[in-house]
Amino acid sequence: MSGRRIYVDIDDVLSRTVESLIDLLERLHDRRVDVSDCHHFDLGRSFDLDDESLGHFMHHAHADEVIVSIEPVEGAVETLDRWSALGHRVTLVTGRPPRTREASLRWLDSHGIEHEALHHLDKWNRPSWNEQDLPALRFEEIADFGFEFAVEDSLETAVRLIEEFEIPVALMDRPWNRDVGLLSRKTRANLVRCRGWDEVTSRFGAAAEGNAAAEGNAVAEGNAAVRSGTSPLRGADEGGER
Repeated sequence: MSGRRIYVDIDDVLSRTVESLIDLLERLHDRRVDVSDCHHFDLGRSFDLDDESLGHFMHHAHADEVIVSIEPVEGAVETLDRWSALGHRVTLVTGRPPRTREASLRWLDSHGIEHEALHHLDKWNRPSWNEQDLPALRFEEIADFGFEFAVEDSLETAVRLIEEFEIPVALMDRPWNRDVGLLSRKTRANLVRCRGWDEVTSRFGAAAEGNAAAEGNAVAEGNAAVRSGTSPLRGADEGGER
């Protein structure tokens, strides 16, 4: 069987990162916020931190001991294990700076998360993201992988994957990615909101049941839908918000 190429993000897709960062906010600033109130992907806005405070906060957030302590999202480990057993090729694509690579690999290993490769991608063109000039992926290089679908939580990144590379996206439902009103109908049709890993597998085929052929057909339909502007998958504007 020819394995499918699948893009999977880490933070708030595989790992419960926002919960960990809220704990860190309490340790550093003696206050908490609810996950439901994190309406912005920008932590400075969601956590009410100015630029200087945010820089200090992210320095701590990317520390090895913080990264390795994050809990995995329910169902993530089991799903990637099934996909690997079916011969699918999972590539992890994270927006974490490359200096977090060793800690990220330790975290993946400690939870037994199956994957073929880990890449650090500068998703937001942040000047300080890779000051050490470590190996990293450029956004235009995504096209070289031939991904059949992606799993993301960043709405901005998901939109780029759909519009620039015609990759359908399973968008993990999070408070910061629910405003899709300004997106085109074609983009929304291929932005499939999922409330967990069970929905990812059900929306993108039968990988969870071991039916690789059915999964391949479903993903192929999704790819065709991106090009045509229609989709057999439920888009983000069809009952996805809650």
